Amino acid sequence: MDYESSPTTCRPRRVHRIDYRPVVLALLAGAVVFVAGCCVGASAVKTDKHALDVPQETMLAETAEPLRAATVRDDIVTDGNLLAYDLQETMQACCEKYGTPYALALAVADVESRFDPDAVSGTGDYGLMQINEVNHEWLLEQGIDPMTPTGNIEAGVKILAQYLGTYDLTEQALMAYNCGQSGAQQMWESGVYQTAFTKQVMNRYAFWSSVLEG
Repeated sequence: MDYESSPTTCRPRRVHRIDYRPVVLALLAGAVVFVAGCCVGASAVKTDKHALDVPQETMLAETAEPLRAATVRDDIVTDGNLLAYDLQETMQACCEKYGTPYALALAVADVESRFDPDAVSGTGDYGLMQINEVNHEWLLEQGIDPMTPTGNIEAGVKILAQYLGTYDLTEQALMAYNCGQSGAQQMWESGVYQTAFTKQVMNRYAFWSSVLEG
């Protein structure tokens, strides 16, 4: 067929196109909402992860209960000497710090000085816990001044705790406290495991334990 001589001309048929613009806009809007939701979710996950990454020590510090408050009493008295309230608090704090029974520390201070913070012996022992001068230098190097009431208490409780951790029996620790380790060792080698000092302290230990429990 000769298209040029054709009586009719084929005109392209107009196609009725569907308008997709509303659909596209709706899809775009949905995509925006989806992306925004993912970002929020990711942010939330990141926040939770950050909380889990907090060091355990920090988390424990935030939730740990405070140290027990010291309990001061009017009956911590021997020979008419009341152990001052602030020194009661100091002794309790030191006992908690070093793991020493409070009643035992009271017993040592009772026998050693009768709760007199200014007590001085003829053999160079000072304060409530009667810390001998041969120990002063190394205690000062550790920041503990045995010539102050609080430092004297800490020194005595610290030394007592060390001996309690070294020896099996409380009376052995007391002998080392009173005579030094070498002096105590000599007595043990000769079969002596009690002294007048250890008997007095153990008696007062039982007494102060009953007072504190009462």
